[in-house]
Amino acid sequence: MFNEEENPLDQLPGPPKWPIVGSALNFIGMSHIDLFNMMLEFPKKYGYRYVIKVFGRRIIHIYNVGDIEIVLSHSRNITKTMPYSFLEPWLGTGLLISTGSKWHQRRKILTPTFHFNILKNFSKVFEEKSRDLVNRLKQMPEEYVDLFPVISDFTLYTICETAMGTQLDFDNSTSSVEYKESIKQIGNLVVSRLTKFWLRADLVFYQTTLGKQFVKCLNTVHSFADNVIMKRKRKIIQNDSSLIQNFDENADEDTKKRLAFLDLLIEAENKGEINMEGIREEVNTFMFEGHDTTAMALIYGLMLLADHEEVQEKIYEECKTIFGDSDRKPSWSDLAEMKYLEATIKETLRLYPSVPFIGRKVTEDFMLDDLPVKKGVEILVHIYDLHRREDIYPEAEAFKPERFLNGEVRHPYAYIPFSAGPRNCIGQRFAMQEMKCALSEICRNFRLVPKMKGARPTLKTDIILRTVEPIHVKFLPR
Repeated sequence: MFNEEENPLDQLPGPPKWPIVGSALNFIGMSHIDLFNMMLEFPKKYGYRYVIKVFGRRIIHIYNVGDIEIVLSHSRNITKTMPYSFLEPWLGTGLLISTGSKWHQRRKILTPTFHFNILKNFSKVFEEKSRDLVNRLKQMPEEYVDLFPVISDFTLYTICETAMGTQLDFDNSTSSVEYKESIKQIGNLVVSRLTKFWLRADLVFYQTTLGKQFVKCLNTVHSFADNVIMKRKRKIIQNDSSLIQNFDENADEDTKKRLAFLDLLIEAENKGEINMEGIREEVNTFMFEGHDTTAMALIYGLMLLADHEEVQEKIYEECKTIFGDSDRKPSWSDLAEMKYLEATIKETLRLYPSVPFIGRKVTEDFMLDDLPVKKGVEILVHIYDLHRREDIYPEAEAFKPERFLNGEVRHPYAYIPFSAGPRNCIGQRFAMQEMKCALSEICRNFRLVPKMKGARPTLKTDIILRTVEPIHVKFLPR
């Protein structure tokens, strides 16, 4: 039955609605690109708060800082919307998808895994993988490089080693190669399902070629992760030691244990805080959240740096001030000194937030300022559009890292590339350190040149902010 009862949201503006189907007819046959462009036009037509009704679903779209703060800071309306459920066969109900008491419990267990000292330990992996990336770029012909495969490999290898303690880049076994390919395919399959409403029902989806391919990828990913988890557990049992207790921050680099998130989860299992299924859920969640999102942020960052030589040079000069003429690896304190690079990353994430919108399903009636919002309604927070509002960011389309250096005071919910409130991204410091390592290493070694000055990619609707065409940059050795 469709829920056709009176709802205060029905008084809000929005695209034309028909009986039963609502606004669904407006979107039939629309490409990912057209859908993205249409969403950019809607606030100009309907204002910064409008409703799209599709069959019995009401989805309120918000762009105002005040509305966004009310939604994201709510301590109980933390349930994610339907698109995330398509990831559940892969991720289970881990930190990204879980809600209620399970989410609170998991967040409490996982927060210490992003402790300063543990992140500091991961920085060794960031440094090594960043140097490997630079070496790979040096070996490529001096022509324009398609960034996606190169940067995607870098972030996949980095998260694989930090999450599972597995060096995927040095493992050429069939299972590793298949795992790498399956990880990349799963995201594409989820998006294909999301944009074809007839594939929403499990009964239909799993009978199709896409559904069967999805199951095949799932089996590969799960068996690989399960094998890694079991091997790691056996190793810890053989050593008969607590990884955390023996983790000595001051130990010599050659003798110090190389920690992975998995080790911390196994430690939590030993304390009875999580079970084997929970470990698998969180390892897979780390792999998903720490791979594509960071890869796209780095790709947009390199594109913008190539197009703005003056920004590149400032980063290079900042690195020269820190390192002089030495080729030494950056220390944790070196990364902290890279203030201009940090501002550049922040400005990149303002223009191209990896997650362009966040969805919430309302599980408890609440007031959105003067508007009653009933249980069952869905809310879409438009981060991409928020970050490009001229009243918050003058010359919003321009790339100006100085915005984040001049001490300008903004509303805390005016800049939310890592979300905000109780469900903000637990790995944001991890991602910032990884990006700092990679971009500083690249800028120390190369001058970046764009394929076409001033060109900007065509964007499309996806779980992550993606481009239609590849982005090419030339890396000229310094």
